[in-house]
Amino acid sequence: MLAGMVALVTGLMWGSRNGVQYTLTLTVLKALPVLILGGFTSVPGAIVGGLIIDASEKLAEIYIPPVLQDLFGGNFGGIECWFPYVFAPLFLLVRPEGLFGEKHIDRV
Repeated sequence: MLAGMVALVTGLMWGSRNGVQYTLTLTVLKALPVLILGGFTSVPGAIVGGLIIDASEKLAEIYIPPVLQDLFGGNFGGIECWFPYVFAPLFLLVRPEGLFGEKHIDRV
């Protein structure tokens, strides 16, 4: 609860100083795939997850649109906006607890 209150006050102060814009939501929404990759309980995992998401965005922006354009034609720009949200669920299929998350073992 204390962390939530600190985040609220920080967000209010940052928003009043810098102004709140629509593009800020894109930055905030990028945190979800980062946390999914890193694991919700790990700060180092969040850092590594952020680096992986950023690198995969840029690689996808460079390599995927030419392939899709050759296959289907048309313009496939803007892939960096939605690629992390496709990459994160695919990653969850392989490793549901994240990179550095704790593995949960249920004993029967």
